[in-house]
Amino acid sequence: MAIAVAPVQQGMDFRGKDQRGMDQRAFENVNWQKVGMAELEQHDRMQIQEMRQWLEAFTGYERNNRYVIRNDQGQNKFFVQEKSSCFERNFCHGDCKAWRMDVYHLGHGELSEEFQDKTPFIHLERPFTLTLCCYERPKVIVTDMNTGVQLGVINEPFGLCRPFQLQIRSPTGQDVLHTEAQCFQPGLCLPLPCEGIPCNTVDFPVLDAQNGQQVAHIEKQWKWGDFCKCHKDWDKFDVDFPGMNSENKGMLLATALSIQMRWFDKRNGDTSNPEQMEETCFCQLLSAGLRFAGNS
Repeated sequence: MAIAVAPVQQGMDFRGKDQRGMDQRAFENVNWQKVGMAELEQHDRMQIQEMRQWLEAFTGYERNNRYVIRNDQGQNKFFVQEKSSCFERNFCHGDCKAWRMDVYHLGHGELSEEFQDKTPFIHLERPFTLTLCCYERPKVIVTDMNTGVQLGVINEPFGLCRPFQLQIRSPTGQDVLHTEAQCFQPGLCLPLPCEGIPCNTVDFPVLDAQNGQQVAHIEKQWKWGDFCKCHKDWDKFDVDFPGMNSENKGMLLATALSIQMRWFDKRNGDTSNPEQMEETCFCQLLSAGLRFAGNS
């Protein structure tokens, strides 16, 4: 159910006053948790862009990821800060790795360090698991920080020949949405950063778990930063979720972030770069061929 809260007034900035002389105390008293969910419900399409970090690009030292979330007009609306420990980032890889993120409302779109003084309105928690095949499958717990209530859980089922799929479940464990990328897409088999060609994107259609109809769409776009970390453009995702409430939109933003961390983050060590993506698709093609031969 949507939270009926008025959006942030026009003209605010993070230095304490807006264009009508709003004082510091009134600005600080804004409930950013409620405002974030209300702002989210106003948009049917959003873009997630990872922010470049020079230290990581030049040294290879794994830092906490940071993302800016924009609306379809390119305006900054939210900021995502990973808050994993140094040990988790550098020594926990693959299916077992743990991470956590907070999503902040940016007020009027300024990327300022002061936003971190506010309370995030969505929290993502991916606990450490001893994953082996179908045992202890990875999951991401998504929480509404305003109410403290769990929005849902993103679960990765075991699929030997269907490796790119996620289940979005309600807090009670009921399957609500499902997304899966076909592993023979050009963007997985031969990824390229050139816009306008099939090899530039990876599609994750989002289906209703009850009737199987598509209700949303997540698209990964390959950028030059995926091939050369010194380039200014890093990971980018487009998320289309028309007509959904704020809770489901929050879950789909969390799903896009989970997709990035699970399959397109370099600390995975298996499917995090274009060359390894090609190897993964070849293995899936070989596996499918062997299954077909065994059934014939």
